Amino acid sequence: MAQEKDLLLEVGMEELPASLIDDIFYQWETKFRESLEEARIDYRDLEVVGTPRRMTVYLQGVAERQRPILKEVKGPAKKVSVSETGEFLEPARAFARSQGIDLSDLVVKETERGVYLFGVKKEEGKLVEEILPALLPRIISSLEFPRSMLWGEGEFRFVRPLRWVCALWGDKEVVFEIGGITSSRFTRGHRFLSSGSVELEEASQYFTSLQEAFVIVNQEERRKRIEEALNREEKLIGGHWLKDEDLIQEVNFLVEYPDAVTGRFDPQYLKLPHRVLTTVMRRHQRYFACVSARGELLPFFFIVLNRPREGGEKIVKGNERVLKARLEDALFFFEEDRKKPLRERIEALSGIVFQESLGTMKQKVERLEKLAVYLAEVLNFNSGKKKQAQEAAHLSKADLACEMVKEFPELQGYMGRVYALLDGEEEEVAIALEEQYYPLPGEENYPRTVAGTILSLVDKMDNIVSSFSLGRVPSGSQDPWGLRRMAQGIVNIILHRQWYLSLSSWVEKNLQLLEEQNLIEEKKAVKQEVVEFLFNRLRLRFLSSGFDYSVVNAVLNTSVDDLYEASQKIEALEKLKRERKSFLSEIVTGFTRANNISKGFSGDGNLREDLLREELEIELYRNLQKVEQEFNQAVARGDYIAACEVFHQFLPVLNQFFDQVLVMCEEKDLRENRLNLMKKVVNLWESLADLSQIVIEGE
Repeated sequence: MAQEKDLLLEVGMEELPASLIDDIFYQWETKFRESLEEARIDYRDLEVVGTPRRMTVYLQGVAERQRPILKEVKGPAKKVSVSETGEFLEPARAFARSQGIDLSDLVVKETERGVYLFGVKKEEGKLVEEILPALLPRIISSLEFPRSMLWGEGEFRFVRPLRWVCALWGDKEVVFEIGGITSSRFTRGHRFLSSGSVELEEASQYFTSLQEAFVIVNQEERRKRIEEALNREEKLIGGHWLKDEDLIQEVNFLVEYPDAVTGRFDPQYLKLPHRVLTTVMRRHQRYFACVSARGELLPFFFIVLNRPREGGEKIVKGNERVLKARLEDALFFFEEDRKKPLRERIEALSGIVFQESLGTMKQKVERLEKLAVYLAEVLNFNSGKKKQAQEAAHLSKADLACEMVKEFPELQGYMGRVYALLDGEEEEVAIALEEQYYPLPGEENYPRTVAGTILSLVDKMDNIVSSFSLGRVPSGSQDPWGLRRMAQGIVNIILHRQWYLSLSSWVEKNLQLLEEQNLIEEKKAVKQEVVEFLFNRLRLRFLSSGFDYSVVNAVLNTSVDDLYEASQKIEALEKLKRERKSFLSEIVTGFTRANNISKGFSGDGNLREDLLREELEIELYRNLQKVEQEFNQAVARGDYIAACEVFHQFLPVLNQFFDQVLVMCEEKDLRENRLNLMKKVVNLWESLADLSQIVIEGE
């Protein structure tokens, strides 16, 4: 019976950037699973864990040998190796002997060159311990990083310099060299709390041995400890630590043996805006803010330590001094900013570059004002809403000239809202200044005000159009300006608001304003590129939500120009395919017959009634006239299911026509007239979908 063992591979290095760890660990697991499958190595379980200084894969129940493989070996031709009665002749027996297989394992197969015998051989796998010394360093080397470091004399690059590698197959070392480091059975404990190297007798000792050396390797266990420590601290002061998922994730990969302590600051700093305080704590020091039961900030903060809290009084005092200095700076910025209202800062935007070769933020603001008015008018908002949108656009970037935003760029928009309210600006206008950046990454916090929604849309679109006009288009994984996220934001907002908007007209207006500012030369291709870019995000949204690809393509491969309208068409056809499959199948079949027979026909589209000779084609034409009117009316009011039902009622006449009337008759005029009739049937669907794209499974 084959034996199973545990496999440990730990790569130790200088501290990993917390922001990269999720991606690194995902790659680590993915490449391990793929490599083991390729190497035909079976295992029961695979776990990826790690700390700032190590990334580890631990496999339980790894097979002793590779899985065997069956190989097919070509033998002699059937005509010389098999008798007419089906008995194997000497060439067949000789082939079987040479391959070490039984005659019963021979099969006859037809190939391009004739009929031959084939033998199936079972090839036993190698011992896993023989494979690992080459396999493990290959997996490590396959990892990809945004930036890699080169150190020492070799050519090996990695995200951080390697310091040790621990590799064990059960109780045996897996010895290999990588990056100037030779693997061993030694790992390392906590940088400060342990004595250093930790020797492992076997892989199964890994987790307990490191915990004794003050390292909690499993990130989920570390996170649990962090939260328990914070919960303990909050009870001591009667407050609550402010939940921050990103911060928990970050500090989890800054420590190996976590605990927490509480610090405090002067209550005078509570007069600073809420998010300024939390940003200072979070950005500079990775502190958790403390709030009351009502959500009000309290003059406390929580520090996650990389050591037990006992004896941490000096650490607390040191952190309190650091935070005081940071808060003093923030208070200074706030008071300086309040000496001048936002409106007086707009001119300063002339000295702030928007993008290289795309002018200043002042010029961008001028475009946003005109675009906001344009969008408000297209959407038929009243003069009050239009004025609010224009005012919001006018003030939209003024906070970029404020000291607070210069120091904390992530506060742009928020500080605009704060300062606008303090300046006495209209509330909806002030709120819009923050909402222009919604939805935030990973959130669905859509703008709730009309002004904020319009500003968010025109700001994102201007960024996209401006970049595309200079050829700055996302490529592969490269998207330095975050244009894909902005485009997805536009799509999501429009669908959330259920707004009908012509993308091509909107983009054309944006391009016109850029040309008027002499920032770009006329580029007719840009409009179509931007429109396609946005519709590709709509396509991705539906496909990632599980919609049928053929339905999505059927709508988006037509001349669509309105995101919300296109989404309604997709949802209608998807509903029919899921709930009324046969109904849709009949429609698709009828359309396909008309499309196939008229495909390639380039007639003038003029149908002559005098050439309608058969009773059925006359009836078809009369029915089609009625269907056209009712179909187009249903499409115009957005009732796409009703449009489909209208066409479905038309199908019996259409099918009768196909069954009894010869379209491709010999008489040219008659044939072309009937083809024009089929074209009219096909063209009916131009405003809804290309039904030829829809795939009906199981039909």
